[in-house]
Amino acid sequence: MQDVSSTLDRSVAGGDEVMFDIVSSPAPPRSDILRLAAGTLAAIRIPGMLSPQRCTEVMVELADCEFDHYDPAQVFPPVAKFGTGISDFYSADGLRQEYWAEAEQAAKNWQALFNDDDPVQAILDQLARSWDGPVSRATIDGQECFAGVVRQLTGGSRIHYDEIARDYPYLFDTPPIVQFGFNCYLAVPESGGELTVHRRRWLPRDEDHRDGYGWAPRVVADEPHVTLHPEVGEGIFFDSRNYHRIGANTAGRRVALGFFMGVTAENRLVLWS
Repeated sequence: MQDVSSTLDRSVAGGDEVMFDIVSSPAPPRSDILRLAAGTLAAIRIPGMLSPQRCTEVMVELADCEFDHYDPAQVFPPVAKFGTGISDFYSADGLRQEYWAEAEQAAKNWQALFNDDDPVQAILDQLARSWDGPVSRATIDGQECFAGVVRQLTGGSRIHYDEIARDYPYLFDTPPIVQFGFNCYLAVPESGGELTVHRRRWLPRDEDHRDGYGWAPRVVADEPHVTLHPEVGEGIFFDSRNYHRIGANTAGRRVALGFFMGVTAENRLVLWS
């Protein structure tokens, strides 16, 4: 499938081609998810995952909500968020107990906002059909984690990766062996806000180039990459263990509903934020 709205760099230094393509489908088959897990796909685009009308409705519903921000000492440029995530509550001793009260409150806020028209549940139902297997929220000691955070970025992000199995091993009851990032875009800027994914995962020597919560651009300077310019209502999956970044907005808002998704050895998709 050809995706003309994406830019694709399939070369490395020296010109050798690599398997790092993008596919686009309103109902991606299980085989595409497996290719993404295997590393031979860069991203899966799902156009129209939410209708433009539904995205507008969600944006209106969010207008009166109070957004929090990630700790600016750790995450800069600033990122506003509605919802909570595990990374906000993890310490050297494990997950802080405050997470569960925060997750419960986040679930109540979400329910109060969307009632029986939860966009996350609509997305989960679509994923279950594509995966043709069990899809559920990740659990810790039998308790379900919260999944679904709305984030607004204007200044972009630093180059970084997300891999819970590396950062927080043994946290989940069923650890994922693959991790994806997912975003469904409720609003996109007129320019900027693009997602760039590099075909490069973390290596120990990269710590010499650490830059706050991210890494210096030289780490991925010669690596194959793809750049995606999202559309309203579109869902995008990518392997979050690969280095990736979001470009700064130059006009307009970038608002996305997102979560992480793991593939377990038991053929289950598990979600968390």
